[in-house]
Amino acid sequence: MLVVKNKFTLPVIILAIYAFYTVIYTIQLNEIVGAFLEVIPGVLGISVLLAGGFTVRELYLHRAPISLKGALLLSAFFLVLLPILLTGEWVGFDPMQMLLLAPLGGITQELFFRNSLLPFCMRILKGRRFAALIIHALLFSIWHMPLVFSEAPLAGAVGVTVVTFIGGLIWGGQVQLDRTVYWAMGQHILYLMLMSMFTWG
Repeated sequence: MLVVKNKFTLPVIILAIYAFYTVIYTIQLNEIVGAFLEVIPGVLGISVLLAGGFTVRELYLHRAPISLKGALLLSAFFLVLLPILLTGEWVGFDPMQMLLLAPLGGITQELFFRNSLLPFCMRILKGRRFAALIIHALLFSIWHMPLVFSEAPLAGAVGVTVVTFIGGLIWGGQVQLDRTVYWAMGQHILYLMLMSMFTWG
């Protein structure tokens, strides 16, 4: 089994995985190939952190009930996301998009950003939760930028950047609060499934 001991090794590996994930998300390969390639960063990140001494609990991989505060956070975010959906143009139900690509997208993003990057930021910042939350949310937002700025009008791209930063804060905050990823992952999947039925010109 790989054991990561050098204190510089983990940051280099996690940043390399982040860069790789950004590239495969941005270059837009065949949709199905890209969706399955995006599984790699999260699995790699979790594996490397486990090898570096993180526990399953530190990586938010165990199941736990959602707290009232956590539920309120996710509910508030859904109320923010709902109007965004309603600005889109209905394109209908596509089984592959809704039942395969959207769930895979939600799972893979959570595996890397909430299960790998957020715990890594917590460790590197010596448990400073808010600082770790901000940095991870900023990196989550930046990860979206190359694709959205190449495809969307400026106002739309800026909007996506702001919303994904808020999403990183809320999903990450709920995960930190309840110490489990599955509620945030569920909401992320649901939103991507709903988004698959709309388009934004």
